[in-house]
Amino acid sequence: MEPTAAFPPVFTEQQRFLRHWWGLLLLALIPALLPAIIAGVDGPRAVGAEAWVAPLVALALLGLVLSIRLDVRLDATGAHYRLWPLQLAERQQPWAEISRAYVRSYDPLGEYGGWGLKGTRRNRVLNVAGSEGIQLELLDGRRLLLGTQRPEEARRALAQLGHPAPETAAPL
Repeated sequence: MEPTAAFPPVFTEQQRFLRHWWGLLLLALIPALLPAIIAGVDGPRAVGAEAWVAPLVALALLGLVLSIRLDVRLDATGAHYRLWPLQLAERQQPWAEISRAYVRSYDPLGEYGGWGLKGTRRNRVLNVAGSEGIQLELLDGRRLLLGTQRPEEARRALAQLGHPAPETAAPL
């Protein structure tokens, strides 16, 4: 996410899906994988190649989950975002296409079914943690919610960019 000199960022945030307590979860998984590791000490031929498939798939999925990152940037041109590695290219929502922008609290499980890239084409959320987000209401009726761990900084940035907090920014 490269800002240009002509439009320096007013707000940038990079969030990772990885949380500190995940280390404890990983330690709990070791006993589950230990039999496959012990059985495979002599190599894949001793127990069969299929014995290595599940641990390798589990490691690949773990690597994918640990690499998930949400990048958000607000500047004079609009809101820029990417949920890497699910979205390889940065997406942009120009201010000219946004009718309202504000920070709000939300219920990730109740409103969207959890964290990640969720929702429908008309009402989408990108988040990795928490329950605060930058709500963008587009002129065509679509809504986009970008999770943030720094709601006060995001509010100040939106105000600086000409999108002050609405009188009633309650969850819809």
